[in-house]
Amino acid sequence: MSELGAALHAWLADASAHDRGLRRFGARHHRYRLAPPLPAARLDAIEAELGLRLPSEYRGLIAEVGDGGAGPYHGLMPLDHPVQRAVAHGEFPLAAAAPGAGPAELAGRALYRGVVGLGHVGCGYVAFLVVRGAAAGQVWLDLRGAGEGVGPIHPDFTSYYRAWIARAARNQLPDGWVTPGRCALPAALSSYLAGRERAAGVPPGTLGDDALREALGALGPGAIRCAASGDDPFFDADEPIDPCPRCEQMIENLAARGLGRDRIAPGLPPWPQRPPGSVRA
Repeated sequence: MSELGAALHAWLADASAHDRGLRRFGARHHRYRLAPPLPAARLDAIEAELGLRLPSEYRGLIAEVGDGGAGPYHGLMPLDHPVQRAVAHGEFPLAAAAPGAGPAELAGRALYRGVVGLGHVGCGYVAFLVVRGAAAGQVWLDLRGAGEGVGPIHPDFTSYYRAWIARAARNQLPDGWVTPGRCALPAALSSYLAGRERAAGVPPGTLGDDALREALGALGPGAIRCAASGDDPFFDADEPIDPCPRCEQMIENLAARGLGRDRIAPGLPPWPQRPPGSVRA
């Protein structure tokens, strides 16, 4: 087993023992469990079908450790799925760039060519591994839902995965990447509170603590719902999705002011980890 695989197994055993309530970010979906590794013959067959050799770090993990399950953000997407094999065909349409480069735009699902989905970051943002083209080997992030385009965030899969382990081991939220306040969830909450301010006849941004607590407490269970845009192949439009780390931090900050966690409707995981009877099996 690789060094990364050994570190992952050791950390998962410890993390699961200390998070029985699955409160850590993403644990509700992956539950600290790994899918079985892909048999060598199956992995060889997928690569033959795609006509490529997968990046070695990623290939090693799914072959030796597990094809999906516990992983960054809301869990690692499995490779062995028709959607993954479909998006891995073609050439990634954006040029290679160093991590941290400016965003690039491409409309709808046309972005997803020559890539493998890695994980749902939350709020509809998808991290993916480029497997074809000049940027092959890099991990990119689709932040188009926040108006912040698409860009590379890690030079390779190992860096992406290790960053998650390092932050989770310190009980920190994963890297947020998106500019705070750019997600749909804070925008919806701001609109709601603005309506309460207008009803109270107070200037914007001056709702007092008691009035804020009352407004947030008036929200019923599941009153705030994040929905997918449908601009990626992993969620259908309007499917319920979970928040990103930035929004999770906002929710935690507002908990003391009356925003109960149950006010946020739970999202579905991306395929194929669907509960029975969900939108897409």
